[in-house]
Amino acid sequence: MAEILWPDSQVDLRGNVELEIGFGRGDFLERVSRLNPHITYVGVDRSWGSVKRAFRRLKDRRNVYLVWGDVWAFLMFGMRDVRFHRVFSLFPDPWPKKKHRHRRMFSPDFWKLLSVRTKEDAHVSVVSDDLAFIRWAYENALRSGCWWGYISETERRFGTKYEEKWLRAGKRVYQAVLMRDGMCHFRIPEATLRYPKFKTLKVRGSLKGDYTLRDSAHLSVKDVVFDREGGKVLVKAVVSEGHLLHKVWFEVVRKGDFWTVRPSDFSKFFPTPALQSAMDTLAHLLGDHPL
Repeated sequence: MAEILWPDSQVDLRGNVELEIGFGRGDFLERVSRLNPHITYVGVDRSWGSVKRAFRRLKDRRNVYLVWGDVWAFLMFGMRDVRFHRVFSLFPDPWPKKKHRHRRMFSPDFWKLLSVRTKEDAHVSVVSDDLAFIRWAYENALRSGCWWGYISETERRFGTKYEEKWLRAGKRVYQAVLMRDGMCHFRIPEATLRYPKFKTLKVRGSLKGDYTLRDSAHLSVKDVVFDREGGKVLVKAVVSEGHLLHKVWFEVVRKGDFWTVRPSDFSKFFPTPALQSAMDTLAHLLGDHPL
């Protein structure tokens, strides 16, 4: 049976494993997982709606794993022992407006990270009706220094919703195919978390606002909730660092003589230097003389 996983889930997978980034309705995964039962397929999508729709179609497939979350986080922290043999990105949003281009995924840094998570003989297929986007992704792959390949017009059928839409509209479909050319260096931000403490809670008002952290990271406090008995504070926040975004509730809890700041158990976060810096900043904002 197919499984739904978090981006940092660890699964021991053997043999060839292929990855689809942004699987939408799951059309492509449905077809290839049926044709190739000996291959394991992993799909990553940040839309919960897409995950639900795809799971309904794929729930009986034992060779499919669906990851709900950001692909940057997955490639940094998820399935760490897995190296992908083939990677597909089929008709991703090209973000054509100039002000939106920073949201495009296939930057040089992304290609470097992808080289760390793929096999030596791996290749990546990026498919789109937008030739400008394909050229941009391809040029960034070459610029990263760890991929080589080609661009071509393709008549191959991947069976996705947007492929059908563009072909009916008479559009051409293009494919960038990239092969590994060595492995680039990519630093995955990771830290052993330390939960800061302080003796006296000094703030009972609003802390909403934006705060600068170390190494160009940022903390944005969205809400602060104090419990009526005075033993706990909840802080809703967003921590951004590079390509990672943590949406997390921090718990500030009194135990004995001290208050402790830590991510809540019901939040999804990654152990990074920015998260540590965010906790240290909250300890300074909320308490006297953090320890």
